[in-house]
Amino acid sequence: MEEETKSILVFGASSPTGQLIVEEALRNSWKVKIYGRRTLAQHASNPAITISEGTLDDIAKLRQIIRGTTVIVSVLGPSGTRVKNTPFPTFYRRVFELMREENVNRILALSTFSVSHPSDRFSFVNTLLVGMLWLFGNSAWRNLIAVAQAFDAHAEGLEWTLFRVGFLKNDGPGKVVQGFVGDGKLGIGVNRVDVARWVVEQARMHKAENVGDKPGISSM
Repeated sequence: MEEETKSILVFGASSPTGQLIVEEALRNSWKVKIYGRRTLAQHASNPAITISEGTLDDIAKLRQIIRGTTVIVSVLGPSGTRVKNTPFPTFYRRVFELMREENVNRILALSTFSVSHPSDRFSFVNTLLVGMLWLFGNSAWRNLIAVAQAFDAHAEGLEWTLFRVGFLKNDGPGKVVQGFVGDGKLGIGVNRVDVARWVVEQARMHKAENVGDKPGISSM
């Protein structure tokens, strides 16, 4: 990957975490592209950012913004605990198809500890938190699971990573810990700024790490 041609496409750039990912990517000399229904003023006024506004089902606009991208990063997800069916599982399946057609291989997407991993161990705190979401925000929980299932079933052949987090915090920066629930290292909270640093570092790697995997990250 040549330095002058690397580009990163961010879905969810208007969110607090997405904004930090955009800032971190620009700081590391990436060509940044963003796609969404609305554009923040600081992004619209920045000539270093390529902007496309559209919906998650606009295939023509999605194809145009995906074309020529080196790495896709998505921090899209349910915005509340009582959401109904969201378009995200279908959206990701659509993105996977467009990635293959446009020869884009790498995607990193945000998930949570509601999505399990074979390497996870028992954690009382995590079990309690996920159980509360399942009980009081079941529709959000089901959407998170459906997104993970979309990656498992439909992202074959792509270099995909679902990075799982617990609480997103506005502290930091701190040290990023990567691991699995209950391993004695991974915490329950992660600083948004640390998410941004970890994601951009993962995107930078010539040989992708965590391909087809769902690691957890936290801050310490």
